[in-house]
Amino acid sequence: MLNLTEMRWLDETGDMKIAFNPDNKDEVEAAETQFDDLVEKGYTAYAAEKDGSQGKKMKKFDPKAGRIILVPKLKGG
Repeated sequence: MLNLTEMRWLDETGDMKIAFNPDNKDEVEAAETQFDDLVEKGYTAYAAEKDGSQGKKMKKFDPKAGRIILVPKLKGG
């Protein structure tokens, strides 16, 4: 059974998602590039728990996190 890591975020086009194999170097590099780009834009990353409990804030990319949620910076108005 293939154990994929899922990464999700919201952007101006909607709900985005990629899934990658944490054992595949090329897929991990592509996901890490996307992660770094989003963090640079102000997104905050969380490693989400599969059981629904509160996840932990991520300071750096972890391809084995299981599920990564990136939240855009909130804008006041």
